[in-house]
Amino acid sequence: MPEETRVFIRSCLFAVVVATVYWLLSQDAIGTVLLAGFGVASFSLFFMLRRGQPQGATGVATQPAGIGARIFDLIGTSERPGEDRPFGDEGGRIPVGSIAPFLIGVAVAMAALGLIFGLWSVAAAVIPLLLGVREWLREVGAEIRALSEDEERAARAHRA
Repeated sequence: MPEETRVFIRSCLFAVVVATVYWLLSQDAIGTVLLAGFGVASFSLFFMLRRGQPQGATGVATQPAGIGARIFDLIGTSERPGEDRPFGDEGGRIPVGSIAPFLIGVAVAMAALGLIFGLWSVAAAVIPLLLGVREWLREVGAEIRALSEDEERAARAHRA
C-alpha cells in the first residue's frame, strides 16, 4: 500500500485515540466531536484512495498473512516494488521559490486589520497585493515558457 494512503489511516488512528483521551480527561462534547470528525474524514480519504487502486496491479504475488502483517501493511512504511501510487507522477519541473504568496498573505492580513483599525490599512494593503500578483504572474509566465521549451526539446529528441 502506498505511503500516500497509509498517512490517512495513521491520521485516523491518531484522531480516534486523541478523541478518546480528550473525552476521558475533559468531558467536552464539542472538542470530542471535532476530533472524531477529523478521524472520520481521514478514514474517508484513506478509503477513497484505497478504492481507487487497481487490484493486483502491484506485480508482486500476495501471500496470505496474519493479522500482525496486515496491520503493519496498513501503518508500516515499506512499499512493495512496482506498487501503483495514487500520486505517482513525480516527474516534471519543480517550481522555484517565490515571495509572491508571502506578499499576498501580508496584503490579506493588512486588509483584515483594516476592519479593526480603519480603511487606511486596506488602502495600504493594495501595494503588497499588486506586487505579489505581478510577481506571481511573472513566474507563471516563466513556468509556461519553460514547459513549452521542454516539450519542444522532447519533440525534437523524439524525431531524431
